[in-house]
Amino acid sequence: MPARPEDTERRLDVIAGGLLLVFALGWTGAVWLTVPEGYGVGPRAFPFWLGVALAVLSALLLAKGLRGSYAPEAPDAEDLPRAAVPILLRLGLVAAVCGIIAGYGVLMQKIGFVPATVLTVAGTLVFVLGERRPLVVGGMALGIALGAWLAFGQVLGAYMPRGTWISLF
Repeated sequence: MPARPEDTERRLDVIAGGLLLVFALGWTGAVWLTVPEGYGVGPRAFPFWLGVALAVLSALLLAKGLRGSYAPEAPDAEDLPRAAVPILLRLGLVAAVCGIIAGYGVLMQKIGFVPATVLTVAGTLVFVLGERRPLVVGGMALGIALGAWLAFGQVLGAYMPRGTWISLF
């Protein structure tokens, strides 16, 4: 008997939520153990709370999958052979989120906060979200990077990585 669509959806939410929760907890623990605290809002604050937010959202997704509150849908005979597509898509998105966050951490150490943020935001918009308008991609990438640098680095005085390869800000 083929799996019902709501059962497949539940399994996908449990898998994605569980994987993201493990990653978020590992990320948050690594940030807590390796990034210095600083004074007030230090360099640990932003990556730590980013990990906490990912943990909370992934726990909600996991709970939704475990609770199983999905509206039953009538199975469509032509959709049954494509049951593996949502699983691969979800796992691909989980891998993309983990890769983006890990790559961002490496880039930040090598080229500094602002260039790494510009590249990460632009890459996420283009390759994950499919945004193709250059003004939107450029505006979002530069706006987020410079806004975060200004707010955290200049106003709050938090340490912003300068990079070992290049140091622009």
